[in-house]
Amino acid sequence: DNITNRIVYNIEVYSLEEILKEFDKDSVEFIIATGEPVARKSIYNKLKDFSLNCISIIDQNFKLSSSSSSSIEEGTIVHTGAVITCNVHVGKGCFINKGVVIGHDVTLGDFCVISPNATISGDVEIGENCYIGSGAVISNGVTIGRDSIIGMGAVVLEDVKPESVMVGNPAKLLRKNESKKVF
Repeated sequence: DNITNRIVYNIEVYSLEEILKEFDKDSVEFIIATGEPVARKSIYNKLKDFSLNCISIIDQNFKLSSSSSSSIEEGTIVHTGAVITCNVHVGKGCFINKGVVIGHDVTLGDFCVISPNATISGDVEIGENCYIGSGAVISNGVTIGRDSIIGMGAVVLEDVKPESVMVGNPAKLLRKNESKKVF
């Protein structure tokens, strides 16, 4: 709510208070541009409390399997070069970065952040508020519990309990994610 720069990339920036005061709610659309899953959720819920519209931004170079029965919920950002195959469900408020590959029959919970060049194999379930680091690989059939962090380059071969921080190849538990935050 505290605005320090009024113009960002030639776009005027308004505080939430200014938006609610000066604009018709039906004409306001927002995106969430942070890589912190819990912050994404908090911002989303706050803006939805004011009945503001959360939109998705999906890059034109995004690849969705032609025979796909996949779905992407509102407020999700999908970057260039991302590939989503068949029967994938992407929850609301997710952030799928550049070069991410998501295999068949995958469920991403709400507010997940998938960093550049991560690979999620088939039949994987990722709980809400998870963060998958750059270049991480999630093996077939794995479940990752909510509020977990998978470190850069980690190779996850087994299920991950909720609120876990996993690193390495093969991925091992570093610590519990007690704060439920990445940064």
